Amino acid sequence: MEMVRTTSFGTSSSFGLRLGQTLFSSASLFFMCFNDDDDFYAYTALVMGLVTPWSVTLALIEAYSINVRSLPLQATV
Repeated sequence: MEMVRTTSFGTSSSFGLRLGQTLFSSASLFFMCFNDDDDFYAYTALVMGLVTPWSVTLALIEAYSINVRSLPLQATV
């Protein structure tokens, strides 16, 4: 019997977590871009601008894994 963890890659719960991550990173980026208080938000918005596409990419890979019902190949050393 194979043990399936609820947050492992390719499960519906992990897809929900990825969607939440994408939603919150997009909201953070939105609020940081339109805040004119300090230069801190400019640098933080740059980092969040990199996190948001990463989150979207992982969410798409999760959705593909769920629809195809196979995990992507993982590199091993």
